[in-house]
Amino acid sequence: MPSAQLSTDLRRLNMSVRMGFMDAYNAKSYTPRYPIFATTQQSSSAENIYPQIIDPAAIREWVGERVVNGLVINGARVANQTFELTYAVRRTDVEDDLTGTISQAISRVRSGASKFVRHPDKLVMAVLTGNGTCLDGLALFHASHKENPADAGSATYANTASGTLTPTNAAAARSAMMELKSADGDVANENPNVLIVPPALETVARKIANADMVIESNTGTDNLQVNVYKGAYTVVVAPQLSTAHGGNDAYWYMADANDPEDRGVIYQDRDQIEVVSFFNPADESVFTLDEYKWGMRKRHTAAGGNPKKIFRRTG
Repeated sequence: MPSAQLSTDLRRLNMSVRMGFMDAYNAKSYTPRYPIFATTQQSSSAENIYPQIIDPAAIREWVGERVVNGLVINGARVANQTFELTYAVRRTDVEDDLTGTISQAISRVRSGASKFVRHPDKLVMAVLTGNGTCLDGLALFHASHKENPADAGSATYANTASGTLTPTNAAAARSAMMELKSADGDVANENPNVLIVPPALETVARKIANADMVIESNTGTDNLQVNVYKGAYTVVVAPQLSTAHGGNDAYWYMADANDPEDRGVIYQDRDQIEVVSFFNPADESVFTLDEYKWGMRKRHTAAGGNPKKIFRRTG
């Protein structure tokens, strides 16, 4: 009676599936959008604790003794999530390969790799559309963020308001971000420089960012004017922000992404992608279900960051 063992053909299939996945995962066919405006943080445990160091100290003329200013440190916890994608193919289909099962299996695992490549964008855009909690404990887009979260009497600001995407409204959002104060009363945003939009607003956004001339209110009653903001913005177009994908075709966002460590959204990466396969006839799942399986696993997440670094307009 022959014993169950991993044949040369199955070893080759297993290797082909793994190589097909990694080749597709490492391919440069897709350029992630999130690095343009989200900070990337590595993680080595179940969660990251982000210390929100509040510095209310202002530079002063040195008269008399030094004035010692205390730093206020609060912490926000962001827990990693675990994601998986698993495929199976019947053992008999592989053995007979009557319908090109092997090539289809490799094609499918390549598709799975592509899904994982796009997954960080999906997580980051979900923070925008879902308006998740940010580092100050409030919703990322809120009408009453505090300029100094450690001060109960601090002035507040809103990083969300109504307003369709027009050159005039983009300029107003940029101005509002630049007028915002940090805890020490200094400038919080030097140069808001990213427009993030759904596909429905791509044309308008690219005109605002790149056109020589614009109609400031986007109405027929205005005359063309020189676009003084040409070259001021990088445009990020994200399908995940569309109404079709659970977002809103009228919503748009402006971010200050000049500091890669201090941004409005956090992408947190826990570990490398993992691929596990069951192609040995002696494996329990193969023995019990008479099918071969391969699965991918990754731990990562996204969360709201510094609300001063990103504003939303709701159309």
